[in-house]
Amino acid sequence: DRWFWDEYHRPANDTWSDDERINEYWRQYHSVMLDRLGVDARREMLDRILASQFASDAWAPYDDVEPMLRAVRESGSLRIGVVSDWGSNLRGILRELELDKFFDFVLPSGAVGVAKPNPAFYRLALDEAGVEPREALMVGDSYRADVRGAWSAGMDAVWLDRHEGMNITPAGEPAPSDVRRIRSLDELPAIVHSGGPLPRGELHVADAPPLT
Repeated sequence: DRWFWDEYHRPANDTWSDDERINEYWRQYHSVMLDRLGVDARREMLDRILASQFASDAWAPYDDVEPMLRAVRESGSLRIGVVSDWGSNLRGILRELELDKFFDFVLPSGAVGVAKPNPAFYRLALDEAGVEPREALMVGDSYRADVRGAWSAGMDAVWLDRHEGMNITPAGEPAPSDVRRIRSLDELPAIVHSGGPLPRGELHVADAPPLT
């Protein structure tokens, strides 16, 4: 996981803006893991691993995902979307898991040619939702990509920190105190419906995949 996050947060990393580069990244990831286990990973093996990794039955939502989505949907007026550094296959995975019904749109970076934390990615999401930055809230698990990326586009953000700051770079950096942080999506509906220090309006952006 540390290798993943260090590579993901590498400056000027454009891996996630292209489906083939995303696939090559995952081949490299699995090659590194297998090498540490003393396994000589050949291309055919890596392709088989990749096919298994992105099969819909390889994924399951966290327990807090569907209850949160239902609770937020109860407001009736909010638009929810997925903005994720992920390949085009994300749409099919969400459909197979029957999560697509909760979202008004899904924007995988590999399909649109731009990735986090580029503010252009967030502007695409704002256009898709038909809202202004001040009306939007980003919820994501990477402080750098999700929170700071959303801020650069004028949006507010909530950091979903399930892993005690693992998604921060460099390794060992203290958890930032300048953002609303939650440990579980169970906490999100109250934030959305109360308004609090965050803007009322359209909740339309969620990081993805909300899966494990």
